[in-house]
Amino acid sequence: MLYRPSADQNLIAVHAVLDGWNAEADRFRQAAIAARKGEAPTSLTVAAAEEAHDGLMSLLAEIDEALDKVKPGSQQFADLLHAQMAAIALLESVGASYDFLDRFVAEPVAGPARISHDLRAASQ
Repeated sequence: MLYRPSADQNLIAVHAVLDGWNAEADRFRQAAIAARKGEAPTSLTVAAAEEAHDGLMSLLAEIDEALDKVKPGSQQFADLLHAQMAAIALLESVGASYDFLDRFVAEPVAGPARISHDLRAASQ
């Protein structure tokens, strides 16, 4: 099992993830605008929006746990609250786009093929 620092131990990584999801949120908004104009979203776009939504929910749970560990009034507490507010805003944006995109029949697009790393399956 890999060591993964909690949100309170690695705020720089939390902000980096939020920045990535912020760029994705812009892409989802553009896809939702295009869908309103009649352009069907691809299945990959809808799946990415769902994945970002689920990831944000998970991050918010981690931040909540981290807030319980940190002393209120400390700089780390304030930094976590700032990250929490950014995550909530992104969750609302991504959620709205995902809810809209999910209503449309997505244009199926083949995603990347998963390669099995199971040696028993490869030798048969």
